[in-house]
Amino acid sequence: MSFIDDIIHFLGGPVQNLCNPNHISPAPSCAPLSAFIVLSAALILSLIAMLANRFLVNYKMVASYRREYMNWMNAVRKARKDGDEKQLDKLMKRQSAVMKMSSRATLEQLKTYPITIVPFYLIYAVLGYALSSTPYTAYAPFLFPFATIIGTGVAAGLPLFFWYLVCSFTISIPLSRIFGVSAAFSMAPTTGDTK
Repeated sequence: MSFIDDIIHFLGGPVQNLCNPNHISPAPSCAPLSAFIVLSAALILSLIAMLANRFLVNYKMVASYRREYMNWMNAVRKARKDGDEKQLDKLMKRQSAVMKMSSRATLEQLKTYPITIVPFYLIYAVLGYALSSTPYTAYAPFLFPFATIIGTGVAAGLPLFFWYLVCSFTISIPLSRIFGVSAAFSMAPTTGDTK
């Protein structure tokens, strides 16, 4: 076993014992406890990502550069549509500068990638190890694609991957608004001269 496996087994062991204290094989479902464990993990990972984004990414610069890029693209599109070669030549002279700004905005947002991806892999590996023996992680009152039908078909059992996706999207959208990082995804062009 490697050092990483030791960490995963150390962190996942208590969760595994919570879900299957008698070590029954095959393990019974751990839901709804496993659902709350995954929800808590998704909340922790979302908080890490939002805090990293909030304090490491300059969203004013990103939004400004993205807005400038969108304004330039719209001006190019309009010049091509109108057949205005003079304006198009003028805009194409700025292409290199605009592309550099767009690349800088993308690189600015990627600064948090190492900080967010390492905890994601660690927590997801721990959950995968701890909940691997359970048939499903959460119950759903209606059928999901790839869900296990439970009983007479009135409920579905969601595996870890799909339940984590549901939790992550449900948590990260409001958190992004609370932390003020959702503005980075707004690329609506502003009116005005694109020079």
